[in-house]
Amino acid sequence: MIAKSQTAYESIKEMILTGQLPPNSDISEKQLQEKLGISRTPIHEAIKHLEDDGFVKTYPRKGTFVTDMTMEIVRDLYETRLLIEPFITRSAVDAAPHEWMKDLRRRLLEEHPLLEKTDIRAVMALDTELHTVIASYCSNSFLRSSLRRIYENDRRVRLKTERNPAQVRFSLREHVAILDAMLSNDKELTEKLAREHVINSRDLTYESLGFLKSTLLA
Repeated sequence: MIAKSQTAYESIKEMILTGQLPPNSDISEKQLQEKLGISRTPIHEAIKHLEDDGFVKTYPRKGTFVTDMTMEIVRDLYETRLLIEPFITRSAVDAAPHEWMKDLRRRLLEEHPLLEKTDIRAVMALDTELHTVIASYCSNSFLRSSLRRIYENDRRVRLKTERNPAQVRFSLREHVAILDAMLSNDKELTEKLAREHVINSRDLTYESLGFLKSTLLA
């Protein structure tokens, strides 16, 4: 039963992270049972787990709904990234395989027309790979767990921002610069670039969502 509820949890969460279950949409346990081919009890347990993790919210006599990314959540997300990400990126300089870094750098530099949403999302998937793989080499289990939650919610933020090609190309150049610093074993530069990347990403996100910096940075 535990294995089935975990499978249901991961499947439903992925549906939320990819926008198949958009913010504020109603969660139907019956429809999920039919879609996933899993019985009611594991689905029910998975939804309770998703509520504990903040992905859904149950309201008495109304139902269960996918939560939205509020201003406060986005602010907390970037505040935490700024505290953790530069440190773990610096720490990964000695741990991350050079073969992977070189391969990812090559894939980032491949020509992407960025004319369709699928193009932009393909490049952003490489962004996710960069951050999640670097996080996987963090020796601190508490930080790894925190970063997993952070990057899952970061995927939800991206669904809301609909970044344009210019923003994606700018972010892409930052990722290549970070990889170059890591490949050169320059830890100080790696940490500096990682911090600048989070700040730039935060500012672009605030702009895209129409958030006032004076409110969020207070």
